[in-house]
Amino acid sequence: MSKFLVYVVEKSYRDYSLENHIVERAGGELRFAHCCSEKDVVEQCTDAHALLLRQTPVGKMVFRQLRNLKVVSRYGVGYDNVDVASATRSGVLVTNVPDYCVTEVADHAIALLLSCIRHIPTRDRLVRNGAWDLTYHRPVYRTENRILGLVGYGKTAREVRKRLSGFPFRFVACDPYVQDSLFTADGIRRLTFNQLVLCSHYLSVHVPLNSETRHLFNLSIFRRMRRSALLVNTSRGSIVDNRALATALKKGYSAGAALDVLEEEPLNWANPLRQTDRVILSDHAAWYSEQSQQELQRRTALEAVRVLCGEAPENPVNPEVLLGHIHYMDEDHMGDELLAKLSN
Repeated sequence: MSKFLVYVVEKSYRDYSLENHIVERAGGELRFAHCCSEKDVVEQCTDAHALLLRQTPVGKMVFRQLRNLKVVSRYGVGYDNVDVASATRSGVLVTNVPDYCVTEVADHAIALLLSCIRHIPTRDRLVRNGAWDLTYHRPVYRTENRILGLVGYGKTAREVRKRLSGFPFRFVACDPYVQDSLFTADGIRRLTFNQLVLCSHYLSVHVPLNSETRHLFNLSIFRRMRRSALLVNTSRGSIVDNRALATALKKGYSAGAALDVLEEEPLNWANPLRQTDRVILSDHAAWYSEQSQQELQRRTALEAVRVLCGEAPENPVNPEVLLGHIHYMDEDHMGDELLAKLSN
């Protein structure tokens, strides 16, 4: 009989052999549900000890009714679809994988930025429709001495700066949670958010979604930006008020934007951003490469197994729960040696 049951809440990858191998080697069983709501999770994952979760919301109802649940392991960096406070009150650990796709997101942000600067998608559409307009009216500016503002200066933002170090940008950044020494070591000027918004020609967003950052970019902020400013968002959709952005573009407060993430996904047909060629849109794809997906699946499963085998996870979102979990299964304790094998 299996020691524990691990449920994949919604099947969204082609193959789950990595997760199955890790869970079975630890003595557990991997099962699959097809959930879209909390009610689905309660009905389909009743006996779960762990949930491997992507987008389905998980809140108070789940934590109250899934009596065996010990850990929710999130596929990805963000965890805004998990009610962490309710999980903590119920003694359930929440984990994530915060750094599996740093290089992919940096590459995607840069690709969006350069496409926005050079109007590549618009020109592509024009050529495909038979146009060959050497007097195309949208202005393009040299990147030399233009100010690139990084909103947030964590691992991904620093990777963007490193990858763009050969470009003639002037870099500035804001992040109240990063020490001065990091800015100094990278030779980057530290500004407040309001200062950065006022001076930047290009802005790239690299912050998590929380109560401080929701609608960080709103109509008031867009009105303060340079009229030639371009905004790139590869973080979370709700950091940018999508309706405010559409208004700002229509009124000329901002020159353009490139978004990999939206407030409502998939893109709603009624979304006003669909109606303008001043926005480049991609389908929440910045995280993806074959390597990053494999790393994500492996590390998400390993986090759940660590907790269920009495080990501390590498990335607990609510570490205050940890003391109640370590060695809760002492009689079946796998030991560090087996966990090391599973990680390979």
